Amino acid sequence: MRFHRTGLLAVATAIVATATLAVALSASAAACGVCGKNLIKNPGAELGRGVNAVGAFGAVPGWTVAAGQFGAASYTFPNGWYSARSKGPKARGKNYFFGGTTTEAASAAASVGTQTIKLPAAAVGRKATLSGWIGNYGENRAQVRAQFMDAAGATLSTVRIGPAVTISGQDMGFRTRFGKVPAGTTQVMISVLFSGGGVNYKLAGADSLSLVLS
Repeated sequence: MRFHRTGLLAVATAIVATATLAVALSASAAACGVCGKNLIKNPGAELGRGVNAVGAFGAVPGWTVAAGQFGAASYTFPNGWYSARSKGPKARGKNYFFGGTTTEAASAAASVGTQTIKLPAAAVGRKATLSGWIGNYGENRAQVRAQFMDAAGATLSTVRIGPAVTISGQDMGFRTRFGKVPAGTTQVMISVLFSGGGVNYKLAGADSLSLVLS
């Protein structure tokens, strides 16, 4: 009888521990309101009008031009490097990010677009998954970075996809990398860079970008 009671007590204790853990995990997930969803705004350059002529330029809503002539091109742009027939995201929409065909784009070392996202304290320690489709043009290379920063703007760690020299032709390749949100992080800056020489324009491309915490 004593053994039976001891066994029941052990079972009850295990049930309580499991329930407590489940509540703790549920509370943790609820506290991280930014987890489980793509944090990048306008991740495929769909908002706004993609350029469709050489020398044209249009700002990409949700993004800041940090260098060169970072913008969006239409997949119907005849002087662009990518089209609806190119390898890329299935749900690619009408536009993609690119470096521009203006004088400013040609003379810049790189065309760079950035977006800064505020993060709550609950994001610290979470797994960060950065992914997207990127493509090259000539010697131009595409790169996407997620820089986790403190309140003063100092970079604590960086997750990066690209440049991928194995991507060639008029196609994009899917790339993904994982990291961890470091202690002290209050924000993350997403940067899309199109750099490299050898051509007058910056026609490397990127599309369907994603940063998800879990």
